[in-house]
Amino acid sequence: MKQDKIFWNLKSKARIDDITFIEHTLKYGDFEDIVELFNRFDKKKIKDIWLKNMAGDSRFLKLNVMIARVFFDMDVESDYFKRLNDARFEIRVSIK
Repeated sequence: MKQDKIFWNLKSKARIDDITFIEHTLKYGDFEDIVELFNRFDKKKIKDIWLKNMAGDSRFLKLNVMIARVFFDMDVESDYFKRLNDARFEIRVSIK
């Protein structure tokens, strides 16, 4: 992986936890980086992190559709992710 591209702001010997590594690779890596991510980590672990930290983020709508279709074999449209974002918003509002 081209860690210097994705994690350009970290020192070369910095330790990154799996959650941060997976999430940032999905968000900022190129296609080859994401493929390599699936070679290094369990698919279920990646999917769990993606669903929890990224799937409901409307800033990454197109990317989330691509990840869902290509890497998780999900037959979804962008509306699926818009509903996730709405559900996350409702949870945050009800907590206050």
